[in-house]
Amino acid sequence: MAFEPIRLRPESGANLIKDASEAHAFMMHMNLALQNKPHWQIARQALAQFAASQDAELRAWRAFRDAARSEGWLAG
Repeated sequence: MAFEPIRLRPESGANLIKDASEAHAFMMHMNLALQNKPHWQIARQALAQFAASQDAELRAWRAFRDAARSEGWLAG
């Protein structure tokens, strides 16, 4: 499985995102201003296709990780 757990800082509203389904649910609970930022739009698009293949799942993981990094939410 390409989507490895991602640890987030508490200010993100989550501590650990274990899979693409959790990443998608996390994003759907973010406020609209955050969801509309370009890096989260890219992550949302990638997560919508994560089940298509291993490569798509890896792209979704990278997009979500990069979006969280852009917000300063990655732990460690």
